[in-house]
Amino acid sequence: MQDPPPLDFKVYFNGLDVSFVNNAPSATNVSWDFGDSSSSLAGDSVVHQYSTIGNYLITMSATVDGQPYDYHKVLRVDKASSIKLDDNSFDDWNSVTYPDFQLYGKDNVLGGKVDYDANNVYIYVEFNAVDGAGLDSHIFGIYMDTDNSIATGFTMKGMGVDYAIEGNLYTGDIWPSKVDFVNGDSGWPFVEYDPANPIIPGTIMEENGVIKMEFGIPRESYNINSDAFQFYMSIMDSDWSDIGNLVTADYDDKIVVKMDKQ
Repeated sequence: MQDPPPLDFKVYFNGLDVSFVNNAPSATNVSWDFGDSSSSLAGDSVVHQYSTIGNYLITMSATVDGQPYDYHKVLRVDKASSIKLDDNSFDDWNSVTYPDFQLYGKDNVLGGKVDYDANNVYIYVEFNAVDGAGLDSHIFGIYMDTDNSIATGFTMKGMGVDYAIEGNLYTGDIWPSKVDFVNGDSGWPFVEYDPANPIIPGTIMEENGVIKMEFGIPRESYNINSDAFQFYMSIMDSDWSDIGNLVTADYDDKIVVKMDKQ
């Protein structure tokens, strides 16, 4: 097997404006092909504006120790989002007005919203404290179909679940996992998964018995690159009961985020 090229780069998104930065200290003569039939650019740090959302094959070309290399990586370019997870406020969610991004709820869940950009899927939810439990007592479960295919992953709620996140955002005690079928085992196939960036907590507060929270799911950590992202989300008390407390879309247990907004 051929060794991977000694190249790497970082990407910073601002909607369709994307910055590319060389992350290989020994690389020289760096140039970029942006995968959209535009002219290539040279430089350690460049900015490119795409004309539309989509998946693009990026090629970074450079020289290391006198040897030329090409490094290829598929990049997902998407719309920008106004959601800020570090502003100690939920006011920015007022700008999320797409009808299909409005979430509802069952039992103690009152509702919420969802949004996304090229970096994260953002979720906001409000729910009545289950059985009077506080911020540190609730367990949420998010079960994600990240490739938009029921043929892969664990069949659940009419989707093929590839990854899961369970735990409590307030305490930071969460447990990411992924599907790993062994020898055709059709039981509960989730195994421990340890991404570098498992989740991004935002503002969490309780007002008059109503808990409000927001968080981000890093798309790179869970390979969320298709044109649709599906998930199922429940909110439970600390004993894993009350599984009827569901976040829903159009009162359907399966939530489908269509990533086609311009």
